[in-house]
Amino acid sequence: MGYRQLTQAQRYQISAFLRVGWSQRRIAQEINCHSSTISRELRRNRTLKEYEPMEASRLSWHRRKGARKSHKRASSLIDWVTKQIQSEWSLIR
Repeated sequence: MGYRQLTQAQRYQISAFLRVGWSQRRIAQEINCHSSTISRELRRNRTLKEYEPMEASRLSWHRRKGARKSHKRASSLIDWVTKQIQSEWSLIR
């Protein structure tokens, strides 16, 4: 199984299965994901009362939106390389 985000439908399924008392492992098998995915989902997105799928989606969306991807190179290096490329420095002569 590769990594993929849980869908809104899967979150509703998780909620329903939890209400009838299913284990995290059984829920994972039913929605075809790893049991650690269910564990992380509940740990990150459960409210004080219970697991609410709409709130879980909202929390997940805010985390994804707030995650920033940083460059592994210094901005000064990126600027220098860009200028060199623009001045055709990198062409073979």
